[in-house]
Parts: sequence; structure tokens; C-alpha cells
Amino acid sequence: MANWAWPEIFDEESARDAAHKAGGWAAFVAGLTALFAVISLTSGTSVMGADGWSLIDAALFAAVAWRTWCGSRGWAIAGLAIYCIGVLYRIASHPPGVSILTIFIILALINGVRGTFALHRFIEMKKQEAMNAMVDTGAQAYQAYASTTSVPPPPPPPPRPPETPK
Repeated sequence: MANWAWPEIFDEESARDAAHKAGGWAAFVAGLTALFAVISLTSGTSVMGADGWSLIDAALFAAVAWRTWCGSRGWAIAGLAIYCIGVLYRIASHPPGVSILTIFIILALINGVRGTFALHRFIEMKKQEAMNAMVDTGAQAYQAYASTTSVPPPPPPPPRPPETPK
């Protein structure tokens, strides 16, 4: 019943789906913010608290949407933080400032953070399984070059001159 609000993330596909939904909601926020900013610029009055500077917010949320859709953990966290700060500002300056749509967006962004972290965890597990499979089959696993502090071996001794027969 509550699967839409808190989806179960159990594999790479479900994690990607959560990230895509969060990216979609962030794109919705970007589009709505841009629409209100353009309307306020053309009409000369503030619409839903938006003004010309809100176009910067819209561009920022467009970047959040794109990067969250692609699975970026940092951008998912940044999007959630920026949106929550905006909600807190709206609550402080224009009470009540929270609607049911705000709650849906916050839940989607939280699920996006969950999804991006799970996505990276599943990708890392897949890499680890591939490495283990290579080792099990006897394939040479890739090892990164690591510098050592040991001293190189000494050079070989010079060749001895041939012995003369007596």
C-alpha cells in the first residue's frame, strides 16, 4: 500500500527506478519554478513567491534532475537539501508554506537519495562478483600498481674472465 511513498529497493533496477523518479520530480520542480518566474517577469508581480531570480533556482534544479536521473549521490543529496531549505524558508516567510505536493516531492527526493546510494552499492557488488569470478576461473585479476619502499635488487656481478688452460 505504501510502496509509492517508500518503495522497496532490492536490486539495481529498483534503485535506478527510484533515482529516475526523483530526477523526474526535480525536473517538475525546475519546470514549475521556471514557469512561475517567467510569468512573474512578464506580469511584473510575484507569482507564488517567484521572481526573476527564481530562474537561477530553476536552472539549479534542472541540473539536480539531470544528475539525479544519472545516479549521482551528491546531486541527489544536494537536491533534497536545497528543496528542504526552500520549504523551511517558505514556512518562515509565508505560513503555512507546505502542501501535499511538497510532501510528495520531499518523499521522492528522499527515495532518490536512497536509490542513488543503493545503485552505487549494487554496482560495486557487481564489480566485486566479477572479480571473484575471474579469480575462481583462474584468470589474472587486474592489480593496480602500488609503489613500494623496498630497495631494488643489486646488479648482477660482472662476468669472470675465462680461465686459460695450462
